Amino acid sequence: MMTIKNKTGKYLIWMLVGMLNTMVLYAQQNQINNDFYTYVNGEWMNKTEIPAAYGSWGSFHEVYFENQDRIKNIFKELTKNKKSYTKGSTNQLVADLYVSCMDTLIIEGLGNKPLQSYFTSINNIATTEDYLDLTAKFYKKGVSAPISVYTSVDSKNSTVYALRINQSGLSLGNRAYYLEDNNQYEEFRAKYVNLIKDMFKLTELHEGKEEEAANKVFQMETLMARIHRTPVQGRNSEKAYNKKNLIELNQLTFNIDWKRYFKNIGITEQIDYVLISQPEFLAMFDRMLNDFSIEDWKAYIQWKVIRAYTRLLNKEIRDKSFNFYGKVLQGTQEQLPRWRIAQSSVNGNLGQPLGKLYVEKYFPKKNKDKMIGLISNLKQALHKRIGQYTWMSNKTKEQAKYKLKKMGVKIGYPDKWLDYSSVNIKPNDYFGNVIRLTEYDFLREINKVGKPIDSNDWGMTPPTVNAYYSATRNEIVFPAGILNSPFFDYNADDATNYGSAGVVIGHEITHGFDDNGSLYNADGNLKSWWTKEDRERFEAKAKKIEEQYSEYKVLDTIPLNGKLTLGENIGDLGGLAIAYEAMKINQAKKGRKVINGLSDEQRFFIAYAKMWRIKFRDKTLENRVKTDTHSPGFYRANGALSNFKPFFEAFNIPLGSKMRRKEIVEIW
Repeated sequence: MMTIKNKTGKYLIWMLVGMLNTMVLYAQQNQINNDFYTYVNGEWMNKTEIPAAYGSWGSFHEVYFENQDRIKNIFKELTKNKKSYTKGSTNQLVADLYVSCMDTLIIEGLGNKPLQSYFTSINNIATTEDYLDLTAKFYKKGVSAPISVYTSVDSKNSTVYALRINQSGLSLGNRAYYLEDNNQYEEFRAKYVNLIKDMFKLTELHEGKEEEAANKVFQMETLMARIHRTPVQGRNSEKAYNKKNLIELNQLTFNIDWKRYFKNIGITEQIDYVLISQPEFLAMFDRMLNDFSIEDWKAYIQWKVIRAYTRLLNKEIRDKSFNFYGKVLQGTQEQLPRWRIAQSSVNGNLGQPLGKLYVEKYFPKKNKDKMIGLISNLKQALHKRIGQYTWMSNKTKEQAKYKLKKMGVKIGYPDKWLDYSSVNIKPNDYFGNVIRLTEYDFLREINKVGKPIDSNDWGMTPPTVNAYYSATRNEIVFPAGILNSPFFDYNADDATNYGSAGVVIGHEITHGFDDNGSLYNADGNLKSWWTKEDRERFEAKAKKIEEQYSEYKVLDTIPLNGKLTLGENIGDLGGLAIAYEAMKINQAKKGRKVINGLSDEQRFFIAYAKMWRIKFRDKTLENRVKTDTHSPGFYRANGALSNFKPFFEAFNIPLGSKMRRKEIVEIW
């Protein structure tokens, strides 16, 4: 290495250092100007590998894993002392369900025996009426074939519960897998038929004719896929509201005695009407009952039983399923360890009892209090912004403010816990435990039909790492699980919390005013509160957002679906703007801070971009683009920021940069 000793040499070194620093700063600013998401998350992206058991990995997964470790500690404590628990107590229920899932020795010993009673019942089917009777009884145990029947809030009378019937029946999930003509999907279809055939062999069904039966099942599902509404069509709330009394329902489907069907699924009260999301699907199902033989329908319901209960069965069956659904469809390489599967099962089946233990240990009151303050500030910020809009008339502004004022808030956990004390949970009967819990939950919910709304209902369990807005209840809900870093950090500076937790809150609030949520009034009814002119202006703005996001290409060639993701993109844009406004209100009260050379505004935007970091396997990403209403994280970050003037100012983004659109769109 050369040593420079004279003054000229020292000056040369200083010049070189200065030039290098300038080059680094230029490179950093250039990346900020053109790809802020990668500027913030590049180091994380480079060093982070997607775990073999996952199709994607991001900030939501990281928080989920941290929660899983917390829950693991709960189970360690529970299973140490489980003999002392009172039958029906929270500890007994949660501990014994977990233990039963972990006892793979019993599960392996049973093999597919738990399915045999189902198959015996199926073999006894002789008529269409028999088939419908049996599928109704199976439905309350978790087998959907091929319609979905559930309780929901009546979206035009939000004071009562209604019975809703929805399209279902596709074990591939994505209708495009059945219908689109490309080499990869053709491969998926061939391997899917092989999976059904192999499962029939493993369960000793259709001996010597497994392939014929598998092809028939696939043919039936393909016909159903043709009539299924697309994900975009499925977002149309008005078209999904089709109210029928029992006479009208029986006229739509001549083969189905609905009064008998509802009795078989466990409804004990008289039903005055039903809401049908896709009448054309019901009509197609009715025709298919005539067009396919009883033997065909037996094969179909056999497959649906296997598919519904695969996760509860022995390793050979689970592995066969994973090799297709995990490896082929998602590109994942290995299954989750058993303890993670068991914890997920408890959260899915006993989410509130588990949630009670979780919040007692890991969700202090101070976190809830801080969230209440943040939400209050966010609502104040949107109220202020609504008053400033020039594109909206005073009449519509008042309605928007009224809806915002009436918007309910739930944080952390329910005020009253669901009671599972009467459910018989055994430490040595995993299959039976899940079936009993599934039926218990279904019957509790289905018999709410026609009754007043319970304001204590929660659509997610407390440990869940997510949040939601309910249009029919006009409420935002934040489970305890999501209230962890990077989404929420009690000890973080205010700007960082507004850029993360504030944006999540603002996002959910904005769902009350997105292209779909804005169709519902303050009481949660599907009823317009807009003037005709204001609605037209709103839809023109929404159309521009749709067009912007449709310009993005995923995996270089697949266009992002701006129609499918419109509601979430409006939520992202609105959440960003409302949270920023709330931060400015907070600054006026508390002042500003510079931390590590970064202003409040800069830390706010860095926290925002950090929150959406995620990596995908190609197959997973392609499937998400076809079916998910959310844009991938890269577009959630850069798409919203490139429309936001305060971001340009905070980082001196010049005109002509990718992160500064020529035509920006602002709604909320």
